[in-house]
Amino acid sequence: MNLKSFGCSFIFGSELSDERQHYYSKKSRMSVPSNLTWPAHLARHLNANYNCYARPGSGNLQIAEKVLSQLATDAEDSLYVIGWTWIDRFDYTSSDETMYNNFWKTVMPIDEDATAKVYYKNLHSEYRDKLTNLMYMKLTIDSLLQKKYSFVMTYMDSLLFDTKWHTTPAIVDLQNYIRPYLTQFNETNFLEWSKKNKFPITDIGHPLEQAHQAAGDYIIQSFDKKSTGAHCHPV
Repeated sequence: MNLKSFGCSFIFGSELSDERQHYYSKKSRMSVPSNLTWPAHLARHLNANYNCYARPGSGNLQIAEKVLSQLATDAEDSLYVIGWTWIDRFDYTSSDETMYNNFWKTVMPIDEDATAKVYYKNLHSEYRDKLTNLMYMKLTIDSLLQKKYSFVMTYMDSLLFDTKWHTTPAIVDLQNYIRPYLTQFNETNFLEWSKKNKFPITDIGHPLEQAHQAAGDYIIQSFDKKSTGAHCHPV
Protein backbone atom coordinates (compact mmCIF):
# COMPACT_ATOMS: atom_id res chain seq x y z
CA MET A 1 0.00 0.00 0.00
CA ASN A 2 1.04 3.60 -0.58
CA LEU A 3 0.41 6.57 1.68
CA LYS A 4 0.37 9.82 -0.27
CA SER A 5 0.46 13.11 1.62
CA PHE A 6 -0.50 16.59 0.41
CA GLY A 7 -0.40 20.01 2.03
CA CYS A 8 1.92 22.86 2.94
CA SER A 9 4.98 23.04 5.20
CA PHE A 10 3.23 21.27 8.09
CA ILE A 11 2.89 18.12 5.98
CA PHE A 12 6.19 18.61 4.15
CA GLY A 13 8.04 18.84 7.46
CA SER A 14 9.77 22.19 7.15
CA GLU A 15 12.45 22.77 9.80
CA LEU A 16 12.47 19.18 11.02
CA SER A 17 15.93 17.76 11.58
CA ASP A 18 16.03 15.57 8.46
CA GLU A 19 14.79 18.22 6.03
CA ARG A 20 17.57 18.84 3.55
CA GLN A 21 18.15 20.56 0.25
CA HIS A 22 19.55 19.19 -2.97
CA TYR A 23 21.50 21.73 -4.97
CA TYR A 24 21.27 21.41 -8.75
CA SER A 25 23.30 24.53 -9.48
CA LYS A 26 24.54 27.61 -7.65
CA LYS A 27 21.13 29.23 -8.15
CA SER A 28 18.81 26.24 -7.98
CA ARG A 29 17.90 24.05 -5.05
CA MET A 30 15.02 21.84 -4.00
CA SER A 31 14.09 20.76 -0.48
CA VAL A 32 13.47 17.10 0.30
CA PRO A 33 10.41 16.26 2.43
CA SER A 34 10.93 15.04 5.97
CA ASN A 35 10.32 11.47 7.07
CA LEU A 36 9.64 12.62 10.64
CA THR A 37 6.19 14.13 10.01
CA TRP A 38 3.00 12.68 11.42
CA PRO A 39 1.89 11.36 7.98
CA ALA A 40 5.24 9.55 7.66
CA HIS A 41 4.72 8.13 11.16
CA LEU A 42 1.28 6.88 10.09
CA ALA A 43 2.81 5.30 6.97
CA ARG A 44 5.31 3.35 9.06
CA HIS A 45 2.51 2.16 11.34
CA LEU A 46 0.59 0.89 8.31
CA ASN A 47 3.74 -0.56 6.68
CA ALA A 48 2.98 1.63 3.66
CA ASN A 49 5.27 3.26 1.12
CA TYR A 50 5.42 6.98 1.89
CA ASN A 51 5.16 9.57 -0.89
CA CYS A 52 4.98 13.26 0.01
CA TYR A 53 3.52 15.73 -2.51
CA ALA A 54 3.27 18.65 -0.07
CA ARG A 55 4.97 21.94 -0.89
CA PRO A 56 5.95 24.61 1.68
CA GLY A 57 3.96 27.79 1.25
CA SER A 58 1.33 26.35 -1.07
CA GLY A 59 -2.34 27.27 -1.02
CA ASN A 60 -5.38 25.05 -1.20
CA LEU A 61 -5.95 25.28 -4.96
CA GLN A 62 -2.47 23.85 -5.51
CA ILE A 63 -3.08 21.16 -2.88
CA ALA A 64 -6.37 20.15 -4.52
CA GLU A 65 -4.77 20.01 -7.98
CA LYS A 66 -2.02 17.70 -6.74
CA VAL A 67 -4.56 15.35 -5.15
CA LEU A 68 -6.73 15.32 -8.27
CA SER A 69 -3.70 14.69 -10.50
CA GLN A 70 -2.72 11.71 -8.39
CA LEU A 71 -6.27 10.37 -8.42
CA ALA A 72 -6.34 10.63 -12.19
CA THR A 73 -3.36 8.30 -12.56
CA ASP A 74 -3.33 6.18 -9.40
CA ALA A 75 -3.79 2.50 -10.15
CA GLU A 76 -2.61 1.18 -6.78
CA ASP A 77 -3.91 0.76 -3.24
CA SER A 78 -3.32 4.19 -1.69
CA LEU A 79 -4.30 6.11 1.41
CA TYR A 80 -4.48 9.88 0.89
CA VAL A 81 -3.50 12.21 3.74
CA ILE A 82 -4.42 15.84 3.07
CA GLY A 83 -3.65 18.83 5.27
CA TRP A 84 -5.53 21.91 4.07
CA THR A 85 -3.73 25.19 4.74
CA TRP A 86 -4.76 28.79 5.47
CA ILE A 87 -7.44 30.10 3.15
CA ASP A 88 -5.96 33.58 2.56
CA ARG A 89 -3.20 32.15 0.37
CA PHE A 90 -3.77 32.69 -3.33
CA ASP A 91 -2.37 30.21 -5.86
CA TYR A 92 -1.84 31.03 -9.51
CA THR A 93 0.12 29.52 -12.37
CA SER A 94 3.01 31.01 -14.27
CA SER A 95 4.79 30.24 -17.51
CA ASP A 96 8.10 30.46 -15.64
CA GLU A 97 9.21 26.84 -15.44
CA THR A 98 12.78 27.42 -14.31
CA MET A 99 12.18 25.65 -11.00
CA TYR A 100 11.97 22.13 -12.40
CA ASN A 101 8.67 22.69 -14.23
CA ASN A 102 6.95 23.84 -11.04
CA PHE A 103 4.77 26.58 -12.46
CA TRP A 104 2.74 27.18 -9.29
CA LYS A 105 3.14 30.51 -7.50
CA THR A 106 1.51 31.45 -4.21
CA VAL A 107 0.76 34.88 -2.75
CA MET A 108 0.61 35.12 1.05
CA PRO A 109 -0.30 38.00 3.40
CA ILE A 110 3.30 38.19 4.63
CA ASP A 111 4.58 38.89 1.11
CA GLU A 112 5.63 42.43 0.27
CA ASP A 113 6.14 42.27 -3.49
CA ALA A 114 4.02 44.15 -6.01
CA THR A 115 1.77 41.18 -6.82
CA ALA A 116 0.89 40.65 -3.17
CA LYS A 117 0.18 44.34 -2.60
CA VAL A 118 -2.19 44.50 -5.58
CA TYR A 119 -3.96 41.28 -4.66
CA TYR A 120 -4.57 42.01 -0.96
CA LYS A 121 -5.48 45.65 -1.58
CA ASN A 122 -7.81 45.22 -4.55
CA LEU A 123 -8.89 41.59 -5.03
CA HIS A 124 -8.79 39.73 -1.73
CA SER A 125 -11.87 39.14 0.46
CA GLU A 126 -12.71 36.75 3.27
CA TYR A 127 -15.92 35.71 1.52
CA ARG A 128 -14.06 34.66 -1.61
CA ASP A 129 -11.53 32.80 0.52
CA LYS A 130 -14.27 30.82 2.23
CA LEU A 131 -16.25 30.06 -0.90
CA THR A 132 -13.40 29.00 -3.16
CA ASN A 133 -11.54 26.96 -0.55
CA LEU A 134 -14.68 25.12 0.54
CA MET A 135 -15.35 24.36 -3.14
CA TYR A 136 -11.80 22.99 -3.59
CA MET A 137 -12.33 20.78 -0.56
CA LYS A 138 -15.72 19.48 -1.65
CA LEU A 139 -14.46 18.64 -5.13
CA THR A 140 -11.53 16.75 -3.62
CA ILE A 141 -13.74 14.82 -1.19
CA ASP A 142 -16.20 13.91 -3.94
CA SER A 143 -13.36 12.70 -6.18
CA LEU A 144 -11.88 10.55 -3.42
CA LEU A 145 -15.27 9.03 -2.67
CA GLN A 146 -16.10 8.47 -6.34
CA LYS A 147 -12.79 6.71 -6.96
CA LYS A 148 -13.09 4.77 -3.68
CA TYR A 149 -9.80 5.86 -2.10
CA SER A 150 -9.36 5.98 1.66
CA PHE A 151 -8.34 9.33 3.13
CA VAL A 152 -7.49 11.27 6.27
CA MET A 153 -8.08 15.01 6.03
CA THR A 154 -7.09 17.81 8.42
CA TYR A 155 -7.12 21.61 8.18
CA MET A 156 -5.31 24.63 9.64
CA ASP A 157 -7.74 27.54 9.28
CA SER A 158 -10.78 27.86 11.56
CA LEU A 159 -12.15 30.65 9.34
CA LEU A 160 -13.37 27.90 7.02
CA PHE A 161 -16.20 27.21 9.45
CA ASP A 162 -16.99 30.68 10.72
CA THR A 163 -20.66 31.55 10.20
CA LYS A 164 -20.81 34.96 11.91
CA TRP A 165 -19.23 37.01 9.14
CA HIS A 166 -18.96 36.81 5.35
CA THR A 167 -21.38 33.97 4.82
CA THR A 168 -24.28 32.93 2.58
CA PRO A 169 -26.46 29.81 2.35
CA ALA A 170 -23.91 28.44 -0.13
CA ILE A 171 -21.13 28.79 2.44
CA VAL A 172 -23.18 27.13 5.20
CA ASP A 173 -24.19 24.26 2.94
CA LEU A 174 -20.58 23.60 1.94
CA GLN A 175 -19.44 23.80 5.56
CA ASN A 176 -22.06 21.26 6.65
CA TYR A 177 -21.08 18.91 3.82
CA ILE A 178 -17.33 19.03 4.48
CA ARG A 179 -17.18 19.07 8.28
CA PRO A 180 -17.84 15.33 8.88
CA TYR A 181 -14.88 14.37 6.68
CA LEU A 182 -12.30 16.36 8.66
CA THR A 183 -10.10 15.16 11.50
CA GLN A 184 -9.12 17.54 14.29
CA PHE A 185 -6.61 17.26 17.11
CA ASN A 186 -8.85 17.49 20.17
CA GLU A 187 -11.16 19.94 18.36
CA THR A 188 -8.39 22.18 17.05
CA ASN A 189 -5.68 22.23 14.39
CA PHE A 190 -2.21 20.72 14.53
CA LEU A 191 -0.44 24.00 15.38
CA GLU A 192 -2.83 25.06 18.17
CA TRP A 193 -2.85 21.53 19.56
CA SER A 194 0.96 21.56 19.61
CA LYS A 195 0.96 24.87 21.49
CA LYS A 196 -1.55 23.61 24.07
CA ASN A 197 0.60 20.54 24.67
CA LYS A 198 3.72 22.73 24.99
CA PHE A 199 5.58 20.89 22.25
CA PRO A 200 8.66 22.67 20.83
CA ILE A 201 7.77 25.03 17.96
CA THR A 202 10.15 27.03 15.79
CA ASP A 203 10.22 30.82 15.68
CA ILE A 204 8.19 30.83 12.46
CA GLY A 205 5.58 28.43 13.82
CA HIS A 206 6.51 24.89 12.79
CA PRO A 207 5.97 22.17 15.40
CA LEU A 208 9.02 19.94 15.72
CA GLU A 209 9.62 16.19 16.03
CA GLN A 210 7.93 15.65 19.40
CA ALA A 211 4.72 17.23 18.14
CA HIS A 212 4.72 15.19 14.92
CA GLN A 213 5.33 11.95 16.82
CA ALA A 214 2.45 12.69 19.18
CA ALA A 215 0.20 13.79 16.31
CA GLY A 216 1.00 10.58 14.46
CA ASP A 217 0.00 8.56 17.53
CA TYR A 218 -3.22 10.59 17.79
CA ILE A 219 -4.12 9.95 14.14
CA ILE A 220 -3.26 6.26 14.45
CA GLN A 221 -5.65 5.91 17.38
CA SER A 222 -8.36 7.72 15.45
CA PHE A 223 -7.67 5.64 12.35
CA ASP A 224 -7.75 2.34 14.25
CA LYS A 225 -10.87 3.17 16.27
CA LYS A 226 -12.86 4.77 13.46
CA SER A 227 -11.91 2.70 10.45
CA THR A 228 -15.45 3.15 9.12
CA GLY A 229 -16.29 6.37 10.97
CA ALA A 230 -16.40 10.07 10.34
CA HIS A 231 -12.75 11.02 10.96
CA CYS A 232 -11.00 8.52 8.71
CA HIS A 233 -12.59 7.22 5.58
CA PRO A 234 -11.50 3.83 4.31
CA VAL A 235 -13.95 2.84 1.58
